[in-house]
Amino acid sequence: MPDGRDLGRPPRRSVLAEVTAASDPRPSQLRRLHRLAVLVLFSALVLAIGLPVLAKPRKAPAVPPVVEPVAPPTPQALTLLDAAIAEGRLADARALIAPMWAADSPEVALRGAELALASGSWPEAAEGFAALTEGPLAARAWQGLGITRLKQGKPVEAAAALDKAVALDDGLARAWNARAVLADRQKDWAAADAAYAKAIAAAPGDPAMLANRGWSMLLRGHHVAAERDLERALAMAPADAPDTAALRTNLALARAMQGRYQDAFRNSDRKTLAADLNSVGYAAMARGDLAVAEAYFNRALSLNPQFDRAAWANLQYLADLKARGRPPMGPQP
Repeated sequence: MPDGRDLGRPPRRSVLAEVTAASDPRPSQLRRLHRLAVLVLFSALVLAIGLPVLAKPRKAPAVPPVVEPVAPPTPQALTLLDAAIAEGRLADARALIAPMWAADSPEVALRGAELALASGSWPEAAEGFAALTEGPLAARAWQGLGITRLKQGKPVEAAAALDKAVALDDGLARAWNARAVLADRQKDWAAADAAYAKAIAAAPGDPAMLANRGWSMLLRGHHVAAERDLERALAMAPADAPDTAALRTNLALARAMQGRYQDAFRNSDRKTLAADLNSVGYAAMARGDLAVAEAYFNRALSLNPQFDRAAWANLQYLADLKARGRPPMGPQP
């Protein structure tokens, strides 16, 4: 029997239940809390990804490299370097000095300036010597600077620097030698003699000092004294030294200027004979032995495989002397 209920519709809740459900706030709060949690997690994810990209990497503090001190060169190494420079072995000198620069030593700097001087790099040499004129190497630095100024054709500056050098060290042979050369150029023979005496006393085994004084004697016309100095210098000089050829030529000239023409060729060889013939011919011409001079000049031209401009110029000068009527004198060759 029908109970009056509508079976096609769900049963309805009571009015009290519906009112209670509508007034309960918990489902709405839970949704808000859920959204907030999602937002927090999303923000954290963005920060986790973005911060490493935005952050600037910090550079590690620079650590200065450890520089090991370089020991200064030994006296033996400096002696080898000095010998290479003095003997004109400049390639050897450059190889020896290359590893020494790291020591930052004034002794090495002085040798560097000497090497520049020997190489003909005069501005570099002057700068190197000038940088050392206030230190413990001042005397040798002034010596080097004076020689450099002399090479540069600055006699006043050269004399001032050389005078400072010998005032600091009276035993600097090269400074005295350069001072003597300056005196020669001024024809101050007394000053030259005094300076050469100091130079030879300071370096008695150096043939350069005797060779220069021998040339000074030739300039003055003191041919016997010139021969004496030049003979001693040649006996001390190594046979393969760069200046030995010039030394032999000057000795031949000193003998020839005394009229000893045949004796002048005592040290000649095949390599030097043409030059010696020209030098002896010049001496004969200076003495007025024009026929002797002409014979030597012509022979020099015949021996020299190249055109000898010096001998040719001397022959032209000789022809001019003959045209002026100066008679030959002295023995025939």
